[in-house]
Amino acid sequence: MKKLFLLAALLLPTLAFCGEPLMLINPGRETFLNFPSAIMGNDKTVTVFLPEPAIPLHKRYPVVYLLGAIPKEAPLVQQCLDRSNQKAILVGINFTEQDLADTDKIAAFISRELVPYIDVNYMTKDEPAWRGVAALGPTGAKALAALLAKKELFTKAVILNGGTEPVSLAGADASLRTLIAGEQAQAAVWQQTLQDMNLHYGPDFVTVLGNFATLPEAVDLDYLFAPADELQVKKLKSQVEPDALYLTEDVVARLSVKATLNNGRQFDYIPLSLRLSPPYLNWNAAEGTLSLISGAAAGKVKISASVDKKQFKDKIRLKK
Repeated sequence: MKKLFLLAALLLPTLAFCGEPLMLINPGRETFLNFPSAIMGNDKTVTVFLPEPAIPLHKRYPVVYLLGAIPKEAPLVQQCLDRSNQKAILVGINFTEQDLADTDKIAAFISRELVPYIDVNYMTKDEPAWRGVAALGPTGAKALAALLAKKELFTKAVILNGGTEPVSLAGADASLRTLIAGEQAQAAVWQQTLQDMNLHYGPDFVTVLGNFATLPEAVDLDYLFAPADELQVKKLKSQVEPDALYLTEDVVARLSVKATLNNGRQFDYIPLSLRLSPPYLNWNAAEGTLSLISGAAAGKVKISASVDKKQFKDKIRLKK
């Protein structure tokens, strides 16, 4: 009941019209039905997932806001908390695709209403360095970009299946750390965006390739909040399959690269360009494929690239 009074004090004008919200309490989480908002209206559901079984919490925690997470995904959010050494408060909001398309409204609601409410009512580390936001899909990515443009709000981001249309992150905090997840074609676009901002693979961003169905599956708290010195690239390992191509066949080879960081964590890396000697192959970063160019001759093609001064080398043999 105390939490409801605090909510009423924070959003009194809305409550006067919308009535008192309902709160459902389960072990490890609290769900607010009809969360009152002067900006979004009172039809949103907000679920606060706790790193401890119940409040009051015993210490302060980082916070990650999940744009689009819905109550039925609670088991997946709990799995995210269970698999993480870094514990955090996760806040899911059941935004629809239509909600997320109005980026100005989303940014205003999160920054003016929801973040202040969470910081007042929960034991949060309320500095931007300990606050993140995660979004799913191209529309969610645009809403996330609008939030990152809010100064001193978020410095951590998770982009899942963010689409192949480049989205500007102008205005984002200089200390932004981003986890890119999803299919390679989409991840390559976002990796290019971050590299163009002079951000560095490892301490500033990493890539996880895979078929993720929901947002909670992609959130990696241990990466988002790790010390920067643990996230420098330690080594790279590449793999080419197959390692030989016949000149008489219209075939391709797949190249994948894994980056190991100082703390032992391993992530995917997409080389956006390769050094090929001799240049008898075309590299498609979006597909991860190497294909023969017209006029290629038999012999070895040496492949190399680097990530923050760490280099990997591989080769493909071309056969007649």
